[in-house]
Amino acid sequence: MKIDLHSDLSNLNEISDGAFSLYLHEYIHFIQDISTIYGLMNISTINYFLQDCAHRIHKDGVKEFQVPLTLRNDKEDFGFNNFQLRPIYIGTPINPKHKIISIDSYQLKNTKFGSGESDIIQEVLVYFTNNESSELQSFKLGGNHITEGMAFLCESYIYSGILSQQGHTITAEEYPYKVVKKLAENIYPEMSNYDILIIAICDNSLMTYHPGLSYVRLLEELKRVDFINRYSENEEIITELYKIAIPFLKGNHYDFNIILDTVRSEIKKSFKVDHFEGNNQWIDIIFDRIKAFREKRPEFLIDIILLGDPKKNELFGAFHKLIGSPLVINADYEGTISLPAGFDPKNFHPYLFWAINQLLRIFSNNKPTPCELIEYCKKSKVVDDKIIIDDRCFNAPWKRYNDDNLCPMGIIWKHWALAGFEPKKNEKNSR
Repeated sequence: MKIDLHSDLSNLNEISDGAFSLYLHEYIHFIQDISTIYGLMNISTINYFLQDCAHRIHKDGVKEFQVPLTLRNDKEDFGFNNFQLRPIYIGTPINPKHKIISIDSYQLKNTKFGSGESDIIQEVLVYFTNNESSELQSFKLGGNHITEGMAFLCESYIYSGILSQQGHTITAEEYPYKVVKKLAENIYPEMSNYDILIIAICDNSLMTYHPGLSYVRLLEELKRVDFINRYSENEEIITELYKIAIPFLKGNHYDFNIILDTVRSEIKKSFKVDHFEGNNQWIDIIFDRIKAFREKRPEFLIDIILLGDPKKNELFGAFHKLIGSPLVINADYEGTISLPAGFDPKNFHPYLFWAINQLLRIFSNNKPTPCELIEYCKKSKVVDDKIIIDDRCFNAPWKRYNDDNLCPMGIIWKHWALAGFEPKKNEKNSR
């Protein structure tokens, strides 16, 4: 989690409300990643790409490998198919952002994604105008918009009143942060008056592979059954929404628990030696506990948001204590982490997850240098003078694999059997 504030985030009870609102927004994304089918499938697809690339580099034995790397289509298994589908599920990128937008309409469009005759999937095309231009434009609704819209609504649900009292208002670009709200206004206007219900609809949509399509379908279904008029006086309205949404959106995907355990196993392949067992234990603890939350109370996140201010919110406190947080980096590249209750590892290296992301940047040739951990390592040097920052960090972080005191990047490069291998930009593909 990156929180772009010059604040000490090691004690959440001492940070300002403004800082906590940003923390909450990013923490919601963490929850989305580990507690939804969409989030887990994203992890699985990226992990599949990384491990396939690393295995192929080592197996081919060519010391200079061409980047960007792509998956070979000589094996059409679930991983390859999911990799092809991922851009559709994610939707249009959230950048560039637009301050004000007006949604005109939407339509479902059949899109071909593979080589087979039946490789057809629906996309949601949303037509809009923005404040910079009156020209009608479009974007493809996907997980990008559902996750950001949900996190923004959670943040503003809790903090809008507090910030207003301080003479401020929550401002955010309507694209992407208010897309879900504006679509609700377009599809089911009565529903758009209830932000907490829109959050719940987003949460349910993320329990599918294709949350953009699911969001629109679920809104249409709730309108069809006249949900607001039927349940607006019902104290259990959130529970009733989940009772309708879960079976309606079930589709043909695997059960959440099966997907979670599969992804758990896939991630743990990254840490195959005893020295990294703490990382695997951490994965097991947070996955076991998040599974229990989804099984016992699918709407647990809505319960947390309804109770308001996280500093006074006993349910948020209990959840945060049980699940903890990933590594959190502030604007000064100071890192902190909240460990799950009862987790007391001998060897735990949370920064290695960040280093794996650096491998993704290298394999995909997406800003592979300088290493994105440089500033973090500089800060770490304050407490460990054995840490070395040199030219390799800026120009060739993959050469750090043979140092006496291995950096996070060097550890992963060596552990994944990539020692001695170097990326070489494929000029033909980069044109």
